[in-house]
Amino acid sequence: TVSPGRNGWNKKFIFHDRIISIGVGGLHSINKPEIIIPNENELLLDTDAQSLYPTLILKYNFIPPHLGKVFADIYKTEYDERVAAKKKAGRKLEDKTKKLLLNSVTGNYQNQYSWMYSPFAVMQIRMNGQLFLLMLAEMLIDIGCRIIQYNTDGLFLVCPKDKKEEYDKTIKEFESISKLTMETDEFKAMYQYAINDYFAVTKNGNIKEKGLFITKVILGKGLTPKIIPKAIQAYFLNNIPVSKFIREHTDIKDFLMSEKTGKQWYVEYKGKEQQRTNRFYASTNGDRLFKYQIASTDTFDEITNEDVKKGEKFRITNMLTASPVTLLNKFDNKPIEERHINYNYYIQECIKIIDELKPRQLTLF
Repeated sequence: TVSPGRNGWNKKFIFHDRIISIGVGGLHSINKPEIIIPNENELLLDTDAQSLYPTLILKYNFIPPHLGKVFADIYKTEYDERVAAKKKAGRKLEDKTKKLLLNSVTGNYQNQYSWMYSPFAVMQIRMNGQLFLLMLAEMLIDIGCRIIQYNTDGLFLVCPKDKKEEYDKTIKEFESISKLTMETDEFKAMYQYAINDYFAVTKNGNIKEKGLFITKVILGKGLTPKIIPKAIQAYFLNNIPVSKFIREHTDIKDFLMSEKTGKQWYVEYKGKEQQRTNRFYASTNGDRLFKYQIASTDTFDEITNEDVKKGEKFRITNMLTASPVTLLNKFDNKPIEERHINYNYYIQECIKIIDELKPRQLTLF
């Protein structure tokens, strides 16, 4: 008996040389930090199922029983239009919009407040998708491939060059069995910190970025200092010491981070109350940015310190413990050299990540 709720179903097991986690959230391997660079007799490949969940919905009719054929027909129309938009350069926005629309359906399948709610249908999609990916992994391991990463709709793997023809045949066989369409890209190297935190260099020199290694600001994803992934990539790909890269960087936007607090919090900087969402950077001449709550009769049950009285501050938290900060909620034209950036903070954050990927070396400094 399983539940479609976020924490309702999860299993871990050993599959060949990897720890695998399967559950409502998808299939993932549990990976440690590592650098994968294939030797001259190997290929580093990334194979992904195109539109995994939408394809499963359409090919296997995983439709909520109460919605039936009408819903299936509408969904297929949106799917076909998205595929057509993806193939044309001028329809990129339409492609991305319809992708979000199609992928939101499975989330609504497990949302008890949605008109699409269908626990059984969502478990059909998730379980079969994961079993298909494990099937593909097993087929590829049987021909001599080594799977590096399992991640929801695809596999990162190392394939011997002399097995490439067998690899292609195996992919075609799997597509015939599963009704899925697979896409394969070749990479020169992969720098993996965790399952969803990595960057990889394609055969053509392009960079695929995930998680903490994303170097562009993405709306709705919060703001983290982009100088950190940029410096780490420069170190590994161009052999530029992180200290040199960071100290010579002149775009203040790449040093910024932000924090959004809930309505129960108050934010304070230099003794003055601030807005609940703030943008700031680590600095040498700034101050601490705190958030705290005010004790009231409603919060007394949450307070462990009996000395706290109504109207007093409690749960006081420093929002960046490693450094003072300077607020920058409004941009100005101040030169970078006058901002007193705490470069050592950003350098140390880079070194922490690099140290886990490889042993510390003098070139870092």
